[in-house]
Amino acid sequence: MGNIWLSLILSTLLALLALWRRAITYPGTALAWCFSVVICYCGGWVDFCALAATLVFTLVAGKISGKTREKAEIKLHAKHGRRDSVQIICNVGMSALMVLLYAVTKHDAFLCASGAALAASLADSMASELGILSKRGPRDACTFKKVQPGMSGGVSAFGFAMSGVGAAIIGAVCLGQGRGWLFSLVIFVSGFAAAYIDSLLGSAVQAKYRCGVCGALTEKKTHCGVTGVIEKGWRFIDNDAVNFLNNLSGAVIALVLWWLIG
Repeated sequence: MGNIWLSLILSTLLALLALWRRAITYPGTALAWCFSVVICYCGGWVDFCALAATLVFTLVAGKISGKTREKAEIKLHAKHGRRDSVQIICNVGMSALMVLLYAVTKHDAFLCASGAALAASLADSMASELGILSKRGPRDACTFKKVQPGMSGGVSAFGFAMSGVGAAIIGAVCLGQGRGWLFSLVIFVSGFAAAYIDSLLGSAVQAKYRCGVCGALTEKKTHCGVTGVIEKGWRFIDNDAVNFLNNLSGAVIALVLWWLIG
């Protein structure tokens, strides 16, 4: 277990960074701060560094993609701009839960799963933020048909590579846990695999709507002032749900792999 005062201070600094960069809403920042304290106190400074790396590299990737990503989000996504409380739960909550289970059980599998959930989150963020810059248009993860840049479920070779970079960053940070290279390899593989599962879910089950006015296919329920007709996916599955399942997949894959090799 870590030092509670160090956990509070480091988490506060990370929250101030998020506020300064206007990355998260105020309620979302408060919730993220709580998760950060749990992750730092129960998982130690290395787990905190993994969380910090997830935020920092997401911000850097967003800065690089800039207006290109922003335009696609405004056009296609129901949410854009600052991340809210629900998005924080879906992208950080699983890691916090796994590290809590580690604190209770002292089983390294849960510490590994906590890192894998963060690896899945950063891998997905890197693919989304930077994949849109690919010179070759994305293709649907299930049908391989061309889709609009920024559409959930779309993948490109460049975006796929960037998701690998994201997972590798967290895997490298988690070498500091002192559990050996196999521990970090499981985190990398789990996060990388979960990022592709995210794309499959984004293609197969995430709700997409056809606008009755302009005919555009979008993730927004309302477009051009009218409610769209659902054309693909399940109405109750949005991008937040897919992100939660992405993090859950990373954690579960890590638990299974660690159980098999442990």
